[in-house]
Amino acid sequence: MAVSPSSKGAFLSFLGIWMFSLVSAFADEDVLTKENNVIVLPAGQVYNGNYFAMGSSVEISGTVNGDVYVLAEQAVIDGVVNGDVLGCVGSMDISGKVNQNCRIAAGQILISGQIGRNVTALAGNLQLLSSALVGGGLVATAGNVDVAANIGSDATIIASNFRLSSHIKNNLQAYVGQMRITSRSVIGGNVDYRSSSEAWIDPGATIAGQVIYHPSFVHKYVQGTWIRGLLIGSKVLATLMNFIYTLAVGFILIKLFHKNLEAALQAIKWHPLKSLGIGIILLILLPLAAFILLMTILGAPFALTLMAANIIGFYTAKVYSIFWVSNWLFGKVGFKHNRMPAFFCGTILYFCLTAIPVFGMLMAFVAMLLGLGGGVLAQTKRGIFTTPSST
Repeated sequence: MAVSPSSKGAFLSFLGIWMFSLVSAFADEDVLTKENNVIVLPAGQVYNGNYFAMGSSVEISGTVNGDVYVLAEQAVIDGVVNGDVLGCVGSMDISGKVNQNCRIAAGQILISGQIGRNVTALAGNLQLLSSALVGGGLVATAGNVDVAANIGSDATIIASNFRLSSHIKNNLQAYVGQMRITSRSVIGGNVDYRSSSEAWIDPGATIAGQVIYHPSFVHKYVQGTWIRGLLIGSKVLATLMNFIYTLAVGFILIKLFHKNLEAALQAIKWHPLKSLGIGIILLILLPLAAFILLMTILGAPFALTLMAANIIGFYTAKVYSIFWVSNWLFGKVGFKHNRMPAFFCGTILYFCLTAIPVFGMLMAFVAMLLGLGGGVLAQTKRGIFTTPSST
């Protein structure tokens, strides 16, 4: 089963446009309306042109006659957007009306409003309520997907768990761990899916076309054989080695690079969005620089060194994020501040969460970007973040 060209195009356009919008959002802050550290477009207000918003919280209750670009911890759109919505947020809630497309990357996405055309989503959890309406197609990659909204064209889903209880006008294509199609579902075309187990399709569901099931390659050829045990054992061993490596790096940072660690944690604490943005930029620029150097004879040795440094840096950057989250959690529960026990508990929590399909990969990716950006930001502003009060 192949992903349709339209689905591939949607993801490519999403990524390309989003990278452009990141630059625009950082460059154009004059269009923001800030109230109590919350970026707000009030109800009844009309904004003509593209609306760029970057902050801890964004609320759009008015009308935007253009596209909306959002980079925030949380965003709420309960107004009207007469263009596209492109967002990278912690959580996104759309209860208003978007007349064009939605391209969103978020931990949590909740849609209860109307989307005029297509929805492309990358999320930990995605939920489309029965009150929502998508005029075009849906392309989603998420840990958990719950679709109760009517879809006006095709739907392509990549998820660990997927539940459908609505009307899809054309075809449903899915790559899933578990899939359930409830009795409320009406699908106007085929259901074509790849999974490790057959879908749970209620007898009352209406499917106009064929149901085509493709067992996963691994499930088909290694189930019940010694290969399955070997694969599971190798994965467990790799996870254990990764866990030990992470603890070792954390111990080294505490004992030998205490000031660098404190500076990075302060950078992430006070500038989380900026750290995330720097991480995204570095993820693009560093491999690109290595590739350019590799094309020249004199630059090849430097390129190989830079590539090795990139791998080590990208793999290690998550340690800063684990430290940051573990310190915050210990502070919330009132435990005595102690770096190594907090980091040990935070590392266990991190590896438990990253074991969740799809969501874990997304969380690990964000942790890497945040740690990478925080580490670099701390070095560029070392004098600011290494004050006596932070040590």
